[in-house]
Amino acid sequence: MNDPRHEPATLDSLLGEPDEDTGTKKPRGRRLGAFAGAVAIVALAAGSLIAPAATFAAGAASSALNYWEDLPTELPLDVALPQHTVLLDKNGKEFARFYSENRIDVKLEDISEHFTQALVATEDVSFYENGGADVKGITRAAVANLISDSTQGASTITQQLVQNILLNNARDETEAAVGTGTSYNAKLREIKYAVNLEKQLSKDEILNSYANTVYFGQGAYGVEAASKIYFGTSAKDLTSGQAALLVGLVKGPNIYDPYTAPELAKNRRDTVLHRLAAVGDLTPAELEAAVAEPLGILPEPGKIRSGCDQSDYPFYCSLVRKEILDDPAFGDTREAREDRLTRGGMTLTTALDPKVMNSSQQAVDEALGAGNRGALGVAVVIPGTGKIVGIAQNREWGAGDNATEMVYADQAFQPGSTMKPIALATALEQGIPATTRFNAVSPYVPAALDFPDGGYINYGGTDWGVIDARGAIKVSSNTYFIQLVERTGVLSVADMSARLGITTLPRTGERAIQGREASLVLGAYEVSPIELANAYATFAAAGVECTPHAIVSGIRTSSGESIPTPDADCHQAIAPAVANTVGDALKMPFTSGGTLESLGGLAGRESGAKTGTTNDYAANWIAGITPQYSTAVWLGDPRGGSQHPLTVLQAYGQTFYNLTGSEVAAPVWKSVMNGIHQGLPAKPMPKADDAATSSTTASSIPDVRGMGTDEAVTLLLANKLTPVISETTAKASRLHPKDTVVSQTPAPGSTSGYRQEVVLTLSSGSTTAITLPEGK
Repeated sequence: MNDPRHEPATLDSLLGEPDEDTGTKKPRGRRLGAFAGAVAIVALAAGSLIAPAATFAAGAASSALNYWEDLPTELPLDVALPQHTVLLDKNGKEFARFYSENRIDVKLEDISEHFTQALVATEDVSFYENGGADVKGITRAAVANLISDSTQGASTITQQLVQNILLNNARDETEAAVGTGTSYNAKLREIKYAVNLEKQLSKDEILNSYANTVYFGQGAYGVEAASKIYFGTSAKDLTSGQAALLVGLVKGPNIYDPYTAPELAKNRRDTVLHRLAAVGDLTPAELEAAVAEPLGILPEPGKIRSGCDQSDYPFYCSLVRKEILDDPAFGDTREAREDRLTRGGMTLTTALDPKVMNSSQQAVDEALGAGNRGALGVAVVIPGTGKIVGIAQNREWGAGDNATEMVYADQAFQPGSTMKPIALATALEQGIPATTRFNAVSPYVPAALDFPDGGYINYGGTDWGVIDARGAIKVSSNTYFIQLVERTGVLSVADMSARLGITTLPRTGERAIQGREASLVLGAYEVSPIELANAYATFAAAGVECTPHAIVSGIRTSSGESIPTPDADCHQAIAPAVANTVGDALKMPFTSGGTLESLGGLAGRESGAKTGTTNDYAANWIAGITPQYSTAVWLGDPRGGSQHPLTVLQAYGQTFYNLTGSEVAAPVWKSVMNGIHQGLPAKPMPKADDAATSSTTASSIPDVRGMGTDEAVTLLLANKLTPVISETTAKASRLHPKDTVVSQTPAPGSTSGYRQEVVLTLSSGSTTAITLPEGK
């Protein structure tokens, strides 16, 4: 079996590959074999011969034919070549784009006929007649290669398209070699791919694809990008001279670069123009005029911006980029999503509202300006939608002094007393009304919860006496809410936070909230401005919570076909009565004696808000709502609030000491909200429903113990809960048949949250590998 006569033929053995060690040609006899084999196989492929024997010996023909038939035919056409990802604001105006290769796909009808005519006349004059491989051209090239040591090619437009596809999307080393075309073997594979591609795509589709893939130099891939780079125009508006220059670049983008070699570029352009005239696409007069024209290129190569650093809204751009890389709508894995972003081809419409962005930026600039050690982070969300319509911060994009690439609106910081309304929502859902009164003494030591040395105190040590929840929101009493969380339980407040979209509270691991951490209600755990604004939006949207998101919709740029984008997942997170009562209570700080009395409400409309100040003035907050917008503002030192507290800060042209949320953050919030509401009708804030009780506001976890696994899972899903099967089963017992639920956590009757996990422990011997229905 080692006899070489029985080994499979390769193109090297059939066509006389150059010697790999010396680089010299094979003997003339082998080169004659290369000539005969190439012509015969390609002619057969193109249908010019009835059988290979018409050209050379039957044995060689048989080997060649077998080799040809064994070659692969399917190109990776399902993988798009890299293109742009374009980001649009809510009005459809572009504000950013990403690309790894500057390629902009356009349809054939959007490409000047001057270009397509020049391309065919110069690169493949028999394009509309050949079958993907030019027999005459290969014969001519083979003869030239036979009688000299030079190498000539004979690639058709279809073959060149094959190379361009495999340069980007090769699935193995053999395909990569075809992309570079470095051997006879690779060349024949290229021809086979080309012949098959002609059976899959029409000539116009091939021409269109080629025009969108070929490299023109200066970083431009495809005729649209090249038109913008060299001429500042579009492909459909190219003149004959411009088109000829671009087609001339195909042969050697670096050699004929009009910026570095203008004389060579003009000579090459004129050669293309003469080819157009030779095939009748230019009259003698048109040729003379076109040759006389200067190159007409831009003074410098045009620039098509890429990346957030070149965006008008770089921080929002960064937020969108993060969403693409994090959201499974763009791929199942991080690697797949990175590839999707790199390959592009998407046009994404975002929620970015220029009016909101500009109003927010103006507010932070007026407050702190550039160079201030203090930093502001603003996030604006539309209630009931989850749309992030604006963010702002008083930093430039980049590195260096007063610059950063960190999006403060998306960073988690301790939120202080802005967590108190969430505790109120928890109490209302448990049937504890807003009229519940506690003696808000200072200090206060809870009986069964953790507390600092000396107990919890109110700001300034004030003893507020006996007050209800509205009064506690009004004056921001710490000790009232510590007593309230004693009633509700710490974990219930943590659960409510999660249901309102706050994802940063530690629920597992060493730092997990255990149930004694009363400081949760005073903002001891970190939250981002975006998530806090989104949580407050629920109070303005009758209890509807949505996942905060920047991307609203998307299409494939080339076809206009819709593509999946992040799911807002809007749902009823809490009962309307609960949300409305909290929203109504948030109006109290603006009333007489409230923390925001001196600030005053918004111009001509109702609003609600709550300030926050963390321990030792590490950070200030405010979050507030109208039915149209929810806005959160963070103020702190990004170097770290504990090390750099807000004990002294310059703002609004004056010096502030021991800052609280009402002094700088609150005026910023008011300025933002007044600006973004201009031109909008005033809508009333929610009205309280003090009759809200657990019977009207809360859902309970059903009892699934004793049920079969399938029955239990179905019931939990029907109640918008997420069943989780414990990998550990219960101890063996005759009372519990196989595949039944023995216990569940949380316990039956517990208050449930939207899509809350319920862990099921199955009986001994049960199957624990359960696949939930898709999308659940």
